Amino acid sequence: MAKHFDLRKQLRLHDKGLLRRLFAEHKELLEFPWDSMKPHEVNPLVEAWEGLDEDKRKQVQVILQDVHELADERSHKVLTEDLEWRHPGKLTTFGEQKSLLDKALWAYLETRDAFDEAAIFARAEALRNGQFANRWNSLPPKKIKLTEAMKEALQEEIRTYYWKKELRGEVCRVHHYPRANGAEFFFAYLPDWPDKRLVFDTDGNLTPREECYTFTNVFIYMPDEGAIEMIAKGGKKVHLSLRKAFCKTILDVDVDDDEPIRATYQLEHLLDPKFAFTTEDDDRIAVVRLRRMRLVPMMGAPAIEFVEPKFLEDASHADVVSAINALLGAYELNRSLVNVTQVSIQLQFLSDGRRKPKTMTFNVSCPTSCDLKSKPDDVRVVGERCIKRWGILK
Repeated sequence: MAKHFDLRKQLRLHDKGLLRRLFAEHKELLEFPWDSMKPHEVNPLVEAWEGLDEDKRKQVQVILQDVHELADERSHKVLTEDLEWRHPGKLTTFGEQKSLLDKALWAYLETRDAFDEAAIFARAEALRNGQFANRWNSLPPKKIKLTEAMKEALQEEIRTYYWKKELRGEVCRVHHYPRANGAEFFFAYLPDWPDKRLVFDTDGNLTPREECYTFTNVFIYMPDEGAIEMIAKGGKKVHLSLRKAFCKTILDVDVDDDEPIRATYQLEHLLDPKFAFTTEDDDRIAVVRLRRMRLVPMMGAPAIEFVEPKFLEDASHADVVSAINALLGAYELNRSLVNVTQVSIQLQFLSDGRRKPKTMTFNVSCPTSCDLKSKPDDVRVVGERCIKRWGILK
């Protein structure tokens, strides 16, 4: 996840009652004038923060960073699922909190177990749509009864793989977490190569320190679907080996080097004059624009590989279709004789009244490429909902 963390901004946005409870939990700022603080007034709180003992500051800052990481739509969904599973009676109060930040902080204060596990799962969810994830659907549906021996066998297989291939990972620890939706998450932690970094010592001086940090692989097994997802650096070659290790030790199944399942996209229907970029109120989208389209003739056309018009920002969908018809007509083509292989789509979001409206432009290419996964979380999740709603994602 690793989103930008701005402590001053976060203190300003939180409900002061929740912050008061957080600091009181650490026996700090008990005499601070919380009741007299104006909304969004943060300077007195920052001054009080600066006067805290350093260890206490670090403890509270770590909590607020975890809260910050859970304050987006995807993480909110994970947190809600955990609350439905573990504390269904508290969902109403959770829903009454005014912002995603306050919901995450409330969950920390009221439902620590759900908060801690949501933080773990949210990190995995953040990687599932990224470049380090692959999915296979070819396994027979099978419930698992995990034993310590099975877990130790998986640890040994992963450890052996990394030590032989990369001379790292001499130790491996696997943690297992079942999800409310039936998915089984396995987090494999291994030591990375040692690294030397500059740190501040207790006297405030810079000093080099050698540390061995961990790296993490994630196996997500969905027994009802017979599917497994792998999240690990190194690409398909690494994933194939680790998938074999998981299937052999946990499922007692030998698997071949099958190709992973890819998300696929379709774009031809965007040429339909009746098509519309429909949106939902929760998306907070003001305008959807089609900015670019690549059209490839199905049969050879003289001297033409493809046609790729770029459209004006104020062009409506009807304007776009009309322009495409005219352009193709010049080459004695029509919409039924071309394939749409690439598009660029721009979303302009509603303004909050204080800043310029956000925009996001993303590209989709047939059959399996979409760069939404590289966009910031808050707008990426909206884009993912939209391409499903518009029939672009098969």
